[in-house]
Amino acid sequence: MPGDGNTAVRSTTRSEIADYRQIDPCPFQRNLNTVLIRFLLSLILLAILAPLRAQDEPVHMRPEFPLIFPLAQNGNNVTVKFPVLINPTTVLKPGMVLRVVYVLTSVNVDGSTDLVIAHKGNLEQSYARDPSAGEEGTKLPPEVAHEIEGYRRTVWQVPHNFVLAMAQMPTDTMHLIYSPTEKNQNQNLHDERFSFFDGLFVGMPNGKVTVLAVEKESKADKAGIKAGDEIVSVGGASTQNDLAIFSAAYSAAKTTAKENEVASYPMTLRSEGKAETWTANILLPTKIKNGLMNGF
Repeated sequence: MPGDGNTAVRSTTRSEIADYRQIDPCPFQRNLNTVLIRFLLSLILLAILAPLRAQDEPVHMRPEFPLIFPLAQNGNNVTVKFPVLINPTTVLKPGMVLRVVYVLTSVNVDGSTDLVIAHKGNLEQSYARDPSAGEEGTKLPPEVAHEIEGYRRTVWQVPHNFVLAMAQMPTDTMHLIYSPTEKNQNQNLHDERFSFFDGLFVGMPNGKVTVLAVEKESKADKAGIKAGDEIVSVGGASTQNDLAIFSAAYSAAKTTAKENEVASYPMTLRSEGKAETWTANILLPTKIKNGLMNGF
């Protein structure tokens, strides 16, 4: 019957509507607090892990460090094309034999892979890897000593190995084993850590103290220093076209700036292809007391 048919249709529609109304119109809104909490926790975790991840990566420079490092083949050995400064006390010169670069993987009791801590001697002894540091004869932990001995026995004979390693290893914990001379290499090995001057990698490609590369976002980069710039003086002291003198002037300038509690130290440079010089002011870390006084 037409009436019954219409009734049936209305009954079905009401039932469907009733069922539809039981469905949550916004399930996301019900779990909004949980979603927001998880999102905030993810951001916090990312903020914690990002700096740790950055420490495990190579330093990014302009140009990139592995590509600008002046490696050269010398018979069956690898050396450098011209003098370079790899840390405040170490100048690599042509004729020196580069054997291997490495990053220590053995972990100390405190969770650190820093050889200065592992060695338990002074800084100079730690970087020299003297197996019996300190007057009391404190030695490296056995696992650390064993790992280092393995590196000391390794010799890379082609520059390509160094380029690949430098491109992958974290630069701030990378070490170089080298010999000052080709003769009696095994009896005269040096182990040095890479360390840059506020983001500057410096060498003497043309007989002058020259910036080879600048770490991105470093103090030197923010001061406007670029690869190819000649470093004429630091803190008013001439570099005298000598890497060791530059290093001493750099150290003295920073020390003086800290003692005088000034915000920066000056570095006089000559841009590539230019006759005139210019001054870059490289910022020092803000002291806590100054930060508290001036930051609010």
